Amino acid sequence: MTIEDWKKLYGILENEHSTFLLEYPIMRRGKNKKVRADAERKVDSNIRISSMWIKEYPEAVNLLTGGDETSDYSRAIIWDEFLSTNYFGRDMSEFLEKIKEKIDLLGQEDK
Repeated sequence: MTIEDWKKLYGILENEHSTFLLEYPIMRRGKNKKVRADAERKVDSNIRISSMWIKEYPEAVNLLTGGDETSDYSRAIIWDEFLSTNYFGRDMSEFLEKIKEKIDLLGQEDK
């Protein structure tokens, strides 16, 4: 992946993560069933869209699931947890930090 690809992915994922963080508390504690259901649809959509974009880039999947040293079994567990509403917020924050580090590293190599 190029630095531009990483930046594009970062922007998309950051946007989805921001929306998730706004909707997740509403999904959990909204004032009525309809409000909670609407928020749940938005949260599920954020996770689906993020998943779709990450899968577009094998390097991103590799970075998210622990790198080359991680076993296939561990990768599957990490991926499944990432897609869970209970872990998505935290895991996406960590993944966005890893992407930032990757972008910084690639930016230094270009100099």
